Amino acid sequence: MVAYFAKSARIIALSVVAAFLSPLATQAQSERIFRIGYMLPPSEKAVRSHTEGFLKGLREHGYIVGKNLHIEFRYANYDLSRLPGLAKELVELKPDVIVTASPPGVRAAQKATRSIPIVIAAVYDPVGLGFVQSLARPGGNITGLSVQYEDTIPKLLELIAATVPETRKIGVLQTVDASHDKFVRRITTLARSREIAVQAFRAREPAEIEPAFARIAEARSDAVLVLPHPLFNTRPNEVVSYALNRRLPGIYPFATYAQAGGLMSLGIDLPDVFRRAAYFVDRILRGAIPAELPVEQPTRIDLVVNKKTAKTLGITIPPSVLLRADRVIE
Repeated sequence: MVAYFAKSARIIALSVVAAFLSPLATQAQSERIFRIGYMLPPSEKAVRSHTEGFLKGLREHGYIVGKNLHIEFRYANYDLSRLPGLAKELVELKPDVIVTASPPGVRAAQKATRSIPIVIAAVYDPVGLGFVQSLARPGGNITGLSVQYEDTIPKLLELIAATVPETRKIGVLQTVDASHDKFVRRITTLARSREIAVQAFRAREPAEIEPAFARIAEARSDAVLVLPHPLFNTRPNEVVSYALNRRLPGIYPFATYAQAGGLMSLGIDLPDVFRRAAYFVDRILRGAIPAELPVEQPTRIDLVVNKKTAKTLGITIPPSVLLRADRVIE
């Protein structure tokens, strides 16, 4: 009987201690400050809307900077050669996750760590670039969002034919990336059915962009299509000016180009994509393994039309295109 009461007393004591410690443990967990490394190729100002979208997504998942979250921001300021060093800096800080975008950014982060989870935003063809094994099962420490720009080719051709109906040759501005070669092969095949020729022009560095536009104009291209890449995306004002100076109607991959004076843009809403990247960060911070977290593909594609530029180029945007536009810049 004495042993029974002694055992019961121990059980009650342990229950009291557990009841006392449980809220403390929960409190300690809730007060944990997670650390995120955030690295992008452009300047802070250039991607401010992207970052705001990301922070908005984090807040929606309960993460507040200064409360339970600390972010180490790193920007390459358009100098892609700085990315490896910035990635190394972040890895040395031992963050819980690294967020980045663009092939150069992901490549730098991947080279710097194979253990810290990496969330990618707006990366074209991550499988083809070797960042993940497949979209369904990434298989490494990288997951996030994939931009399949190739899927927009039919709509791109339709927009060009409707807006510049006399088009018989399209000049494509690309880099040396293998993913761009794949895109050019695909659009060349599809354009053939419209009796439109496609000619690619490469630029490997900033100094080669304007000469590429000069060659596009010399080839008597009726329109220019700029492929998505940090080399171009980080300097939309320059790229657009090179096209306008040669009176080339241009179709671009992001709204920033149309806002800079480009004729049209067709592509994903980058701030919204960065907002979605916060979902992957949340899953990882809650214990999900990047290797098993499927890569997503944004389904929303926005069309932005710049009527002011159209007027400057002497182009009348047909009502069918204006009706489809998500935004029209007057």
